[in-house]
Amino acid sequence: MIRNYFRIALRHLVKNKVYSFINIGGLALGMACCLMIALYVYDELSYDRFNANYDHIYRLVEKQKQPEGIFDVAMTPGPLAGTIARDFPEVERVCRMGRWSGLLSHGNQAVESNQMQVVDPSFFEVFSYPLLLGSPNAVFRGPDEVILSEATAVRFFGANWRQQNILGKSFKLNNDQTLMLVGVAQNPPVQSHIEFEILMPFKWLERYDEWSMKWNSNSYHTYVQLKPDDSGAPVDPTAFADKVRSQLKRYDSGNETPLLLQPLSEIYLYSDFAFETDYGRRSDIAYIRIFVTVGLIVLLIAVINFINLATARASQRAKEVGVRKSVGAQRTSLITQFLGEATLMTVLSMLLSVLLAEALLPLFNNLAGKSLHIPYQLTAFWLTISGLTAVVSLLAGLYPAFFLSSFRPISVLKTGVVGHFSSIQTGRGFRQSLVVGQFVLSITLAISTVIIYRQLSFLQTAKLGFDQSQLLYVRLKGDMRGKAQQFKTGVEQLPGVAQASVATSNLVNMNNSTLIEWEGQAPKDEFLITQINVDADFIKTAGMSLAAGRNFSTQITSDTLSKRGAYMINETAAKRMGWTPARALGKRVKFWGTEGQIIGVLKDFHFRPLHVAIQPFILRFRPKEFYFNLLVKTKPGLVARTLAGVANEYKKMKTDYPLSYGFVDQDLDAQYQSEQRIGRIILCFAILTILVSCLGLFGLTAFTAEQRTKEIGIRKVLGASVASIVTLLSRDFLKLVVMALAIASPIAWYAMNRWLENFVYRTDIQWWIFALTGMLAVGIALLTVSFQSIKAALANPVKTLRSE
Repeated sequence: MIRNYFRIALRHLVKNKVYSFINIGGLALGMACCLMIALYVYDELSYDRFNANYDHIYRLVEKQKQPEGIFDVAMTPGPLAGTIARDFPEVERVCRMGRWSGLLSHGNQAVESNQMQVVDPSFFEVFSYPLLLGSPNAVFRGPDEVILSEATAVRFFGANWRQQNILGKSFKLNNDQTLMLVGVAQNPPVQSHIEFEILMPFKWLERYDEWSMKWNSNSYHTYVQLKPDDSGAPVDPTAFADKVRSQLKRYDSGNETPLLLQPLSEIYLYSDFAFETDYGRRSDIAYIRIFVTVGLIVLLIAVINFINLATARASQRAKEVGVRKSVGAQRTSLITQFLGEATLMTVLSMLLSVLLAEALLPLFNNLAGKSLHIPYQLTAFWLTISGLTAVVSLLAGLYPAFFLSSFRPISVLKTGVVGHFSSIQTGRGFRQSLVVGQFVLSITLAISTVIIYRQLSFLQTAKLGFDQSQLLYVRLKGDMRGKAQQFKTGVEQLPGVAQASVATSNLVNMNNSTLIEWEGQAPKDEFLITQINVDADFIKTAGMSLAAGRNFSTQITSDTLSKRGAYMINETAAKRMGWTPARALGKRVKFWGTEGQIIGVLKDFHFRPLHVAIQPFILRFRPKEFYFNLLVKTKPGLVARTLAGVANEYKKMKTDYPLSYGFVDQDLDAQYQSEQRIGRIILCFAILTILVSCLGLFGLTAFTAEQRTKEIGIRKVLGASVASIVTLLSRDFLKLVVMALAIASPIAWYAMNRWLENFVYRTDIQWWIFALTGMLAVGIALLTVSFQSIKAALANPVKTLRSE
């Protein structure tokens, strides 16, 4: 019997080629989208799970009380780890990690890495990062040791480093400290939130940085591995979290900051910490939810197409059902038959979807910034595929199976009318509801895409309060910090340089903040203020404007005094202190223990991403202190020439540090890289949803035209024009699309309004977005429907009426 069902289903597919193509093609597109999104979600959720004891590992984080509120902070003090290991028997291991920077050299080869980490010896016991060279039990017992990643070993010793005896080789850190190579670690996997190229022991840091062991340092990530119980599960993390909560207060009198536990498996997706205290690879669980929702929408639209076409063609299968029932077929057997047909189409769709996903994965990887591949070798993959096929088969086939099997044989064979569904309006109304539903989903995605792109464009083109165009920065490291003014003088002579300045920041996401005291301050009234050390040319180079007062000047001695200097603040800081820009001039403030006078107030400018409101800001002018960046404003059309000149001037400084530079506008754009990536992916899926929706609309129009062939022929014989017939066939479908637009608009408005709440500075949701998207949706639907309508209207009525 199953073989018979299979033959009938196959014969039905071959006989109705257009119907089969639309259903199989639509389902294949939907399932391919789901497959790619499933790969993406699996990859995102698998971060840090390669660690053998990932479910036993937690990171300690703080919930700090600041003047502006309470914030989660990922950093903890250096001494905390030792007390945790000593005071809590539930803890098996503790590991600290701190980010460092410097120039590591061996012979003539030097590497300046942004991924230099200082770690405890337990690092290789807590985390599963294999050592390719060296023993994890024998490293970092002394302070003067270093471990390289595999990629860094290649940079120092070449691709054949394994054939060389490199253990014990000496390295120089910043040309003054000698370290010995004790191991080479395998490169961290892509699914690791921790990134490193060079590892050094925490004992080295304790020797050279006394600050690291102070309770108010808050400069390190602290991880704990809890002991398993008898069943192998970790110690109850909730109970441990309650015990460790007040650990800071226990050792740091007056410190009321509580400690919290963050599971290792949640760090990558659930880390939203204040003050940039987290680092490494990060994503956001919100993106996972967006992708899952979009994938399900595409699949749901494809399933709706299947149901629509199956029920629309019910009248063509009515006599088949009537004959089968009259010769004794049970309804259950008919349901099995129709579900079998749906399953066959779904299996074919799944096979096609795998081919489509394989072809589209390179494009998807490029959009998502991933390196995904289909894991054919995994049993779990085939189980997932089988489960998805079964679910889609039921979703797509269940209603049509019950609908078709419910026909009454007497009524069908006698009159050709579908029994108690003879008032076909019932089925027609259901199909119309499904058409409206799928276009609601499509239009909602389309509107959302337009708003997302408008917001991204707003972020990239918003006036920041300074001129970031053609603004180059050069990082000053090591001995270059003491040569900042000399380097600046040389660069200023280049013909392509309009202005140059030295500063401690490059104007990209500045977050070095501290407390400040000011004249007229009320008791217990505190706030954090972000600070930067600049020279007198900074305002001109950055293209900033003054709201009141004057700029720093090298001609005024009091501006540069180290014990009593001058300060400039922004408008937000003046307002926070209770002054207008004009009234702030001459007021006294105390910053880092140095009292000074406000000589100028800058107009507000954005020094952090537009997700965050403008905060109080202060500038100081202390030339005797180090500067970390040279800012260069280049003349139009001379960027490449100027960059070459800056490189030559840098060489003249005879520093061991390689030239490191960037462009402020490019770095500012990179802050919104995640949003840009999400926007591109949603755009692609929005196009797919409209495509799949129109595919179903095309099928329904073709079926409607086929059912009304003789009606159209009679109308043409009686003088109806092609335009009137096209209008007749298109009108009902266009009404459904317009109805979908009316439903989708408030849904999209609500969803996008919630998304825009993540941005302090945001674009407006304007009416023309809905009008434009609606016109596009109606236009695309009209083209889809008109193709079949015109084809039917142009048919020769003689042929269509010949049988009459």
